Amino acid sequence: PNMPDLDENYMYVAPNVFVGRTPMLGIGAEDLTGQLGTYFGTPNGEGVLVRDVKAGSAAEKAGLKAGDVIVKLDDKDVRNLRDLRTELRDKSDQKSVQVGVLRKGSSVNVTIPIEKPKRMEMQAPVHRAQL
Repeated sequence: PNMPDLDENYMYVAPNVFVGRTPMLGIGAEDLTGQLGTYFGTPNGEGVLVRDVKAGSAAEKAGLKAGDVIVKLDDKDVRNLRDLRTELRDKSDQKSVQVGVLRKGSSVNVTIPIEKPKRMEMQAPVHRAQL
């Protein structure tokens, strides 16, 4: 069968699927690189941009905001989503994590309680492309 030509950043979310072993913070995020990384003032132009914070989530209660850039998790550098997932997975037995973010050019530390993975709610597909 012919597979559709999908952008590498296209994301599918299936109903009633477990997220996996990675604890949840309650954020939507994406890798931050290149010119945007430089704009936000991140180390080496890398980090994880918080696009949105889920209402009622641990991240919202802890004060994380859309536009924050995650650059550290418990004093370990976070360069991309892979680093963030790996570090969160390694901390799954902890009750909280210390997240280092850049917010409007200033460094801020936020302590976020870890939420155990749970079923995801059905969401519409997200499209992103480089044009």
